[in-house]
Amino acid sequence: MIRHILFWKLQEEYREGEKRREAEARLAASVETLAPIPGLHNAKIGPNLAGGEYDLVFYADLDDRNALAAFRDHPLHVAHRERCASLVTGRLAGDLEV
Repeated sequence: MIRHILFWKLQEEYREGEKRREAEARLAASVETLAPIPGLHNAKIGPNLAGGEYDLVFYADLDDRNALAAFRDHPLHVAHRERCASLVTGRLAGDLEV
């Protein structure tokens, strides 16, 4: 199994208060649309409890490297990335075999 992990930094206008809560809710709703992607076992996004430069942590568990490659180009994932683009300004990604 592959764990796909992202750290996201919100656009400055979404980093505090009600705007942050709205952005987090929009991102969480968008992540839920990923569920039908073949090979994806779960996906979750939430606040980065460690703090620091990145505001949010996302992770997804996928069957294997082939499922990860298919996930990246799947139309549901492409649509998710497009919905999120206006909310985030930076990201750090990593994949781990578990």
